[in-house]
This record gives sequence, structure tokens and C-alpha cells, in this order.
Amino acid sequence: MMHPDDAPRRSARCSAFRHHMPPCPLALPRETCYRAGMRIFTIRGALRRPTVPFLSFPACGIASVTLAAALLLAPFAVQAAPQTQNAPAVPAQSAQSAGIADPLPAAPASVVLYPRSARVTVEDRVSVEAAPGGGQAFRLALPAGADPATLSVTIPGNGVASISIREADATESPRLARLRAELAGLRREAASVAGSIAATEARMALWSKPPVTNAPTADLERLDAQMARRLAELNATLPDLRDKQAALAARIDRLEQELNDAGGATRTAPTATVLLASPARGPLAVSYAYTLRDAGWRPAYRLEAFPDKGSVGFTFEAEIRQGGSVDWNGARLSVATVEPGTALQPPPLRDWQLRPILGVTPMPMAMKAAPMAAEAVALRADAAPAAPAVDEKATYEVWDLGPRTLPAGGSARVALRGETWPAAFRHTVRPAADPRAFLTASVTLPEPRHYPTGEALYVADGASVGSAPFSLAEDKADIFFGSDPMVSATMRLDERKSGREGLVNKQQTRTWAWTIEVANRRATPVSVRVEDPQPQPRDTAISLSVESDPKPATENHHLVWTLDVAPRATATIRHTVRATAPADMRLDDGR
Repeated sequence: MMHPDDAPRRSARCSAFRHHMPPCPLALPRETCYRAGMRIFTIRGALRRPTVPFLSFPACGIASVTLAAALLLAPFAVQAAPQTQNAPAVPAQSAQSAGIADPLPAAPASVVLYPRSARVTVEDRVSVEAAPGGGQAFRLALPAGADPATLSVTIPGNGVASISIREADATESPRLARLRAELAGLRREAASVAGSIAATEARMALWSKPPVTNAPTADLERLDAQMARRLAELNATLPDLRDKQAALAARIDRLEQELNDAGGATRTAPTATVLLASPARGPLAVSYAYTLRDAGWRPAYRLEAFPDKGSVGFTFEAEIRQGGSVDWNGARLSVATVEPGTALQPPPLRDWQLRPILGVTPMPMAMKAAPMAAEAVALRADAAPAAPAVDEKATYEVWDLGPRTLPAGGSARVALRGETWPAAFRHTVRPAADPRAFLTASVTLPEPRHYPTGEALYVADGASVGSAPFSLAEDKADIFFGSDPMVSATMRLDERKSGREGLVNKQQTRTWAWTIEVANRRATPVSVRVEDPQPQPRDTAISLSVESDPKPATENHHLVWTLDVAPRATATIRHTVRATAPADMRLDDGR
């Protein structure tokens, strides 16, 4: 129990403490803030502020401590994570750790780009050093992404006794170092913004529920006004911070992708030690080559139709890329149309044996998806399924791009050829499948051309009509430029019937009759090519007859009508097909 004489001294000390109290973070009057939460007690006669708040009495000081902790600790908690992610990987082996500095990868003299790789050739002068096991050797540093198994070394006037490969720390180019530094700066900025967002949200939570009770009405009214102002300010700040956070995240993603494309994801690179076949003095001139897997090219085309001029504009470009860690400065580049080592020899031929099938019951012809099943009962090829269509690999072209500069992880688009092809334009329509008529350019070239498969942009009359794969391996081609809404064709089935005829050799009959109408709604005449499948019998007992007006031509098992349709007119085709077969044959008419 406190002595009665201590009461005046305690009152004086409490008054002095209230006088020197710091301002309330919730802008409450000093007396109210003191009454609300700052209990004063004595320890061994000294006046103390409590270090542990009384839970039974909500205090403004508790809120102050909470706010301070949120504002101070949140940024550090958010910033700690990126620093651990950016820690460099510890290499398994390093030339520096052995006291010998590894050489730097040399820039190439020439590069041949294939669709999925590149063959890099380097010409350099190297220093010769004593080999640990005797003899002389030199070291070559290959860039990250190089395949060490494909390394070949040529030494004029000398030879190679052996080549050993080890992994070492990848030497970063100035561009990679700049990208890493820029990425680290963006991550620090993103962490700072995340900390600001966390601090703002903590302050909003504090102002939404201030820990104040038993305060006078006037103080509560002042607190209410402060809450409205503060919350409005914080709510206005938060969207801008979140927009900035999203923008930084997008920039970080793009920079990480750029870094990976430049070989930054690989922290090690192969280093080759080449043992000389005979002693040498002084620096040696050497030439070596290796395959870079993360590089290549792809063709890109542009085909533009000019029906009024009777021509097609053709542009052939190469999209080249390299994902190594070394810049190609002034290297002589070329692109090849085929990967090396593909189709070195033709595939073997299987024996073709025709023989009867013993103990097999013929499959009934009930399945519409197998109209040729009866034919397979009599004859069959003993070989496995038919070989795929022949893929011609004999054509091999190399396009010389001349000296070019391509940075690590960079890409470029290089024009290879541009020319104008004469073309005859018409409309092609296949009414059995689609009523639309497609603008078609029939191109004939003076000599066969080989253009590998690539994406092409098709343009007609200055408007892009779409993209589709394009390739060419001969001197003529039909090129389609999309459908023309002003030209169409309809195919109407006028008659379809079946019956039987004959007294001795009874036959079953099938008859189809169509009317094909080709409409031209243009103000100029158009040439239209109408195509329909030619009926083909798959049994000698089946006979077919075709009657059409006008008569069609036959091309590759297609019936073809070529019509000149007048402006805003309609042309008509009468087409009839009649089939006969033995009465006991289960016939699938296929249509």
C-alpha cells in the first residue's frame, strides 16, 4: 500500500508526464489520450510507462505501437524474398578456383543457321600452355548453350591429339550484365511498392477501427472527422500503388524472358582443353566450330494478289534468332533450308506379297466407313500399313545473308527474295462441300523453285485476308486468296433413286441428278472453275456412266467445269451419274 505522503508526489509526476507526452497518433487531446490508455505506475518509487499494455483497458498507445510495427516491418518483410531468389548458384567447378583464368568465348566469323540449330565457326589465335600430363595444350571457351559433343578443331600445320570438356562458370557479356542489373533494380522497386501497399493497408485498417473507448463526445467527433479525411487519402493512394505494382510485374516478366533468350538462364558453359599432336611455339591460329542448339531460322512469306494487273507479288524473308551468350558482331550469316544429317539414305522397301486369306470370314458391308472391305478379302498387301508419302529431301539451298550483327538473345528479319509472278486469276468453287468461291491465282514460273514450309500472309487488293502455311517445290502452283462474297455456287439434288433391272442377270441401279448454279453478282465477268469428285468403281462388277451439260474435264479424279459467267448472271450445269452393280452386292454408294 502506498504511503499517504506519496500521493502529492505521484500527482505531480503524473502531471509532468502528461505535459511531456508525445502527440497522439489519432489526433486526440493529450488528456483524453492519457486517460484512454497510458496508465502510470511506480516501480521502487520511480514513475514508469507500462512496457506491456493492459488488455482489459484498450489504449491509444497500443494502437501506436501496432501502427509503428506495421509501417516499419512490412517493407522489410516484402523486400527479403527477392534477395534470396537472386543469390547466384554455386558452380560445381571453376577455373578461377584452380588459379587459372578461363578464356572468354570468341565472337564467330561465320554462322550457318538451320531451322532448329546453328553451326558456328570461330577463327582465333590462342596461347599454348603446358599440359598437366605432358605435352602442350590450349583452352577454348564455348558460349552457354553450345553442344560440346559437336566441337571440331582445325589447326593448320598441326593436329589434335585429344579434346577434354569441363563445365565452368559462364562468362557474361556486357548485355547480360546490363539485363541482370536492370532486373535487380526493378525487383527492388517492386518490393518497395509492395511494402508501401502493405503499409497503406495497415493504416487503413487502423483508421477504420481506432482503439479508443470512453472518450468525450467532442473528442470522438474530432476523431470521426480525422477518420474520414485519412481514409479518403489512403483510398486514393492505393489504386495508384497497385497500378504501379502491375506495371513493374509486367516489365519484370518481359526482362526475365529477354534474359532467358540471351542465355542468361544458364550459369555454366563448356570449356574445352585441346591437346596438340606435336609441339608448337607462340600463339596458334586455330579454327573451330560447334553447334548452338538455341538458334535457328524460319521462313516467312508475303503473297499479294493483283487481279487487275494479272500478277502476284512474292516476298520471301528469314526470321533468324540466336540464344547464345555471345554477340555475333559482323559475322557472315547464311540460312540453310534443311537440317544437317536428315534423310541420309532412302528407307528400305518391304516385300509386296499377294495371297489368299485362309480361315477368315469376309466382313459384312454394313459399315459405311469401310466401303472397300470386300476387296481386301480377295487381295491384300502383306506389308504393314502403306508407307507415308515421299518427303523429298534432295533439294538443299543455302542463302547467304552477308555480314550481319545479331546480339545474344536477339532476332531479326532479313529479306531473301522479292519478285513479281505473272498469274491467271479465276474463282474456284466446290459446291458439294462449300458454296463459296475462292479467288485463285494460277502461277507458272520459268523454272522450278524450292521454298520450305513457312507461315505466309495473304493480301488481296491491299487488304489482308489471312495467314496460312505456304511451300513450293515446282514451277507452278495454284494460290488461294480467300473467298469472294460476290461469287457463289449451289448444288441442288434433283433426283436420287434406286431400282433393279434385267431378267437373267439381275442388276441393281442407282441414279443421281444435280443442278449446279453459279452466280456472279459482280459488274464484271468472272472465270469460274467448278470441281466435283469423279465417281470411281472399286469392283469390276460395278459400272458407271456420267452425263453432264456442259461436259467436264477430268483431272486427278476430279470433274472440272470451266465457266465464263457474265456480269450479274447465273450459269447452270446439269450433272447426272448412273451406277449399276449385281443385285446381290451390298453396295455403298459413298454419297
